[in-house]
Formats: sequence, structure tokens, C-alpha cells
Amino acid sequence: MCCVVAALLCGCEDVVEEVVKSSAYLKTDVVKGDNKNCAVVLRAQQGTSYNISITSDGDWATFSNKETYVEGQMDVETKVVYVYFSKNPSGENRVANVDVVLGGEAFSLSFTQESYDSSIAFVRDWAELPICKEENNYIYNYHLGELGSKSNARNYTYCFDPKVRASLWVAYPLHKAYTSGSGNRNNSSFGYDPKVDDELQANLGRGSYNGWYDRGHQIPAADRKCSQQMMDQTFYATNMTPQQANFNQKKWGNLESRVRNMICSDTLYVVTGAYFEGEHDSSIANKTTDKSGNNCPTPTYYYKALLRTKKGNTGKRINEIDDASQVRAIVFWMKHANTGEDTNITASDCISVAELEAMTGFTFFPMLDDAIEQEVKTTAIPSEWGVN
Repeated sequence: MCCVVAALLCGCEDVVEEVVKSSAYLKTDVVKGDNKNCAVVLRAQQGTSYNISITSDGDWATFSNKETYVEGQMDVETKVVYVYFSKNPSGENRVANVDVVLGGEAFSLSFTQESYDSSIAFVRDWAELPICKEENNYIYNYHLGELGSKSNARNYTYCFDPKVRASLWVAYPLHKAYTSGSGNRNNSSFGYDPKVDDELQANLGRGSYNGWYDRGHQIPAADRKCSQQMMDQTFYATNMTPQQANFNQKKWGNLESRVRNMICSDTLYVVTGAYFEGEHDSSIANKTTDKSGNNCPTPTYYYKALLRTKKGNTGKRINEIDDASQVRAIVFWMKHANTGEDTNITASDCISVAELEAMTGFTFFPMLDDAIEQEVKTTAIPSEWGVN
């Protein structure tokens, strides 16, 4: 991008002033339908004049001043100018042309904004995330936290249903980086999730649900020892369900430990869920109450849906895999009951992702390549997960 002209005069090496070659480009020429900005990168000598104009059908793309034209001078050698626009739920892609004049040189650029399904609450390139349809007044949120040198690494995402004062599922990545560190559950406190109105959540700050029901974590606290911040976020009420004490501490607790043992060099993707439909086991009441006397329905089943590469060390993203034999998935589906001292997990506790989708109505692991999705989702081999 820049050149240095050197001359050897009288046996001496003189370096002439560095000259920056003018250039203009877009950081990306295709943006997703739910994106709201695009970056134009200018590079030139300080003091160089520039002007940029945008042409789009309906003037849907503008600068921060709401205009389609901007001009100025380079105060630094590299300058980023943002183009802003709204989400595109139209069903069709749309194109914006960006014409740049930089120090007398002209650059013709363009970018395409794809369309997106407006019924989806939000779209993220996270392999653990189910499709989040805006329906039934569900509330979708995610939490970020400290992980090593990162201050905003993803912790977990959830689908909260105000009708049951609990999340129907909590989705999260699991890797050894998350399971060791300074996080200490003794320093965490149960409380409301700041991203959801308090009155919609169960009041669990002064104790558990009434009766023999624990404040059952969907993402376990032990899965987030990486930092106190991430550990604390697992104690939000949106991550809790009324879970029978023996079941929580014995059989379900054993499953949580076993899932941590399934961690690999590639990421293990987990969706933990609570199912509230159908008949309850005779040992489980249909509902309990929180510390404010609010009714809190009890789940009839719990599940954990898992997805990872078979080898565990491919270094590939899930959407980069087009061979079904390279990935494996399974669901642990358990009746919510007083299981006493039982900690056994058997093949009878396992179903396929496709079966889970049929029961819950959610679409899991949509990042899977379309060519292999059905095969992966309909296959569940307990022995691959250490279960007989």
C-alpha cells in the first residue's frame, strides 16, 4: 500500500519521504440482512481531500448525517467511514453503490445486503443457537463475559417464557477454556437477570422454590469457572427451573459431569432445555411457588442436546463440514422425577435431535450444512457418547 523510494548518491543511502498510495475499499461486499452498517476504508496521505456518495434504490443506505454524500480531508492515513441502513426483511437482496473520489482518484464500489427472515428474533453465527422465532411472547437474550483476555466472550443464550417464569432452553459452547479459572460459586448470589423485567422472573434471591425443588441451573455453574463474571451470570433466575432435589443432585448432576468429560479440542455445543407439556411423574407436583408466592410450573422433562465433531480436533467450524461422518449429535431426554439415589444414565435416556425437534417445535443446530443436516439429526448412537 505504500512505497519507499531510495536513491544512492555519492555512496550514501538517502531515503525519500514515504508516500502512501491512495486506495478505497469495503471491508465486506456482502452484509447479512440483520446487519445495520458497512465500513468504507480510505487510505491516503494526510490532508488528502475525499468525497463519497451512495446510490441505492429508495435511498436505504446513508451516512451518519442521514445524507447520501459526505466529504472531508484525511486527518490520518487510514480512515473508516460507516454507511448505515436498516434491516432488510423484504425477501430480496438489495444493492448499494459507493463512489469514492480520493485525491483525484475515483473508486467505484458496491455491496449487497441480503434479506433475512423477520420472524427470527436474532441471528448469530453461533453453532449452539436454535432458531429463535418471535412467537408466544418468548424473550431471547444472551450474556457475554470475561474469558481469558476477552472481556465480551459469549456465555450463553436463552429462550425465556414468562408464562412459566423459566427458560425453555439455554444454549452455550463448552470448551476447556470455560471450565477452569477463578470463578467460585461460593461468591455468586442468586438473583434477577438484568435483561428481563423482575416481575416476569421467579423470585429466588432469598431461597429456593417452595417444596423439594432446587434452583436447578440449566447451564451449570461448573461449566463457567473461567471467570467470576461468567459464573455469576449462571445464577440469574432466567437460568433456573424448579428441579426436584434428588433428580438435580444425583442423576442430572451426573449427566452434567459426564457432559464436561465430552469436551474436545473442537467446541462442544450444548442446548439444555426444560419441557413443560404432558403428564407429570407422580412424584412431581404440577407447580410450586417462589419466595413471592408466584406460581412456577414444574417441567415434565429435561434434556441436553449435544453436537461436536467426531474426532474432536478438526479445527473446523460446524458450517464448514459437509460430511455427516465427521460430526455426531445426541439428546439426553429425562423424565423429571424423584429419582432417589439413582445416578445411572443409559441408552434409554437417549433420543435423536430430530425426535427432540418433533416434540418441542424448536429447530436445533441450524448451522449444520443442509446436505448433512437430516442424517446428523436422525442419528443418535449412545456408545459414541460413552453410554450403553
